[in-house]
This record gives sequence, structure tokens and C-alpha cells, in this order.
Amino acid sequence: MFWPISHASAQNVARHKLLLASDVHFNPMADASLMSELQLAAPESWEAILNKTQPHSFSPYGQDTNWWLLQSALDQMRKTMPQPAVLLITGDLLAHNFPQTFSKTTHDNDPEHYRAFVLKTVQFLALQLRRRWPQTQILLTPGNNDDDCGDYAIEAAGTFLSDTAPIVHELAHADDQSVDNWKALGSYVVQPSAIPGLRIVSLNTVFFSTKYEAESFQNKCAEVESTAANHAFDWLEHAVADAEQAGQKVWLMFHIPPGIDGYASVHGHNGSCEANIVPMWAPEWTVKFDSFLVSQRDTVLATFAGHTHTDDFRVVSDGDAPAQFVLIDPPISPVYAQNPAFRVFEFKDYGELANQTTYYLTNLTSANANQPAQWKTEYVFKNEWKAKRLDVASLGKIYTGIANNDAARQHWLKLYNVSSGAAKVAPDDVRGLYCAIESLGVGAYRNCACGNGK
Repeated sequence: MFWPISHASAQNVARHKLLLASDVHFNPMADASLMSELQLAAPESWEAILNKTQPHSFSPYGQDTNWWLLQSALDQMRKTMPQPAVLLITGDLLAHNFPQTFSKTTHDNDPEHYRAFVLKTVQFLALQLRRRWPQTQILLTPGNNDDDCGDYAIEAAGTFLSDTAPIVHELAHADDQSVDNWKALGSYVVQPSAIPGLRIVSLNTVFFSTKYEAESFQNKCAEVESTAANHAFDWLEHAVADAEQAGQKVWLMFHIPPGIDGYASVHGHNGSCEANIVPMWAPEWTVKFDSFLVSQRDTVLATFAGHTHTDDFRVVSDGDAPAQFVLIDPPISPVYAQNPAFRVFEFKDYGELANQTTYYLTNLTSANANQPAQWKTEYVFKNEWKAKRLDVASLGKIYTGIANNDAARQHWLKLYNVSSGAAKVAPDDVRGLYCAIESLGVGAYRNCACGNGK
């Protein structure tokens, strides 16, 4: 159902501010003793059950988001931005190893019971979001952990997309065509009512991953042939072309960014630097996407991703000149030792980005029933990087500084891990991380990271 914003409440909408979170990775099974109650209860009753979660402390580094951390993060997001123009969540609602945790915790191997629990988890998250932002358009995009069959297994037109379509429809105030596109590909287009002249294209990039293997829940999660990547890319081209023809601008949102997985590449065990390079996407899709993004530089104004659990970005070049960018947003989950965080973006009319502020949790390890969470501003982009605006020129300049100046590089590393002292980066690994910013192809990354480039 579409809930129009009343005239009175529209006065209070922050028309030029976007709220964004990524990698929620909610684990409702953190307290295994509550699982039998959760399985039997409707999502509307989950909060009362989860309020009994023990211990009454936030998830530590190395674990996904428990109820206490989720509640605090959403409350702080609501306090910081009660009526954003739009709220984006760039994938991975479900905790890592969700199927395995369910089986271990419940000893229930009935796939339909597990499917029902996945749906209840997503419904519960939607209820929590809607309670805090009753009228805001809230857009989701699938992450690699968001599926009934597990990691990187989401099937086009599969059960997860079908089951969650009503949730996406309600949260985004989407039309029927968007719902059909979600069911088919986990992708859709929304025109945000508070941002005239803009379309937001939510694209399922799990299909492009080198790890993607489609599995059919209806066939006991057996692997199946899939042409979803081709269909998704064709859909993207048509969606952006439609916006361009209508004279509208576009924001892209997705989970897995294109390019190289810097972390996996520097932590490989295959001998040589070259042998350890791990692409995020199948390389041919990165090439096609980069070319497409450059060709649409006048229409696509910003691109938002998640997945790496870091505060990072990608610069897509046209020859030697930076032409487009992908912003990689930090996580709510502290599973990889980054501090939980979210962002507020400021933008101009029609969606051109101007600035962004990152907010983070400063006391993850001590926050509990007796010690309130301390969320603070980590940094404001223009102030932190002495930039006039948040655009590809400023990001390109920041990358040049990172690659050539040790002080800039150390400063970037601090923000990369969301000011977490628990997330360590070995000196020998730093080059492999920052080379991923601009070197999106395997060859370019090899030249940069393996000793032949900057």
C-alpha cells in the first residue's frame, strides 16, 4: 500500500538528505534459548521475545548484529534523521551462515520451517524500519547472504524473491512493475516522491559475483543453470535508458561492488601476488559495467554499494581521467572488527551529491544495559578531505593522495576501518587494499598491487 506524505509532515521531510545503512546482518538466533518462541510467534511479537536476549550487551567484534545492537543502530539513525528524503539499505539483512546457525540451534532440518523463519526475520526488520520511519520510502537491495539456500545462491524468480516482494513493495511504496522486477531479478526502479527528477535503480549484483551459483529452493537447493546476470544487465541498461529519455537522473544502489576484492587478494595463500587476485565480479561483467557507467556519466549521478564492511570507494576511469565513482558504505555488523556505522548524504536538486557524514558507535565492547551506546559523528566528508564537494574529481584526488602520501594513506586506513582499533591492517597489505580503489580490472590491479604500479 502507498502511504502518501501529508502536507503537514511533508514540511518536515529533509528533502536534501539521504539516510543509508549497509550490511545489517541481523542474527535473531544470538540467544539460542529464545528460538522456540521466535519460531512459533508472529513477527509482530518478536520484539517482546528478543527483549529477553542474554547477555544484555552488544555483539562483540567478530560476531554479527544481535538485537541490542540492531535496536540501538536503528534508534540512533531515527534520532539523527527522523524524516529523510529516502532511506537506502544496500544489502545483507541476514547474518552470515544463517542456514547453518538455524540448523545447529533448532536441530530442525525441515526446509519449509527454515524458509518461514527467514521470511519472519525480514518481516521483523521491515516492521522495525517502518515503526521508526512511518512514511519514508525505504529501499532494499539483496545481499549475497539474503536467500533461502544460503550464500551467493539467490535464484532469479526464486522463493526468497517471491516471499519478500510484498515487503519490498510496502517499504519502497513501489508500483506493480517494480514488484514484478523484484520477483524476477531482485531489482527494481523507484521514483522517490521527495526527490523530483530522480529515479533510484536497485540492482541485484549478486548475479555478477565470481562466487555466484544459483540454487533452487524448490529443488532442495540443488544448483541450477542461470542466465540471470545477462538478464540483470540488460534490465539495468533499459532502466537507465528510460530515465534518460524521461529527462531524469539516476542513483544506483546494489550490494557487491565491481572490481577487485582487495582484502581477499592480500590474504590469499596461492604463492605469488598475481595468483592471489580475487575479483568481486566475473571480470567480463566489471568491464561491461565500467564502460556502461562511464557512458552514462550525465545520467547516473551516484552509485552506492556495501559488502566489504569498510568505508571505501571505487573510481571508474575513462582512459586516465576519473569519470564515475562507487561509494562503499560501512556496516552495521561488527563481524569483521569494524565499528558499526551509518551515513547521511546531502544532495542538491535532482540528486547531485554535495557531502556526507558518517556516524559510528564508539563503545561497542562496553555498551550494555548499564552503559548506554555512544554514537558520534566520525567525520564530515568535505571537512575531513578538504574537498569542495563529494564527486568523482574529489574522490580521484583523494585516491592520488592515498597512493602517494603516507599521511593520507594512514588517514584513509583509519576511516576505512571506521576508526576501529580492533581491525588491524598489516603494512604489507596496505597497497593491495588501496590499489582496489582505482584498479578495477585484473590486469590493472596486478600492475598496481604486485609491484609494477603506484
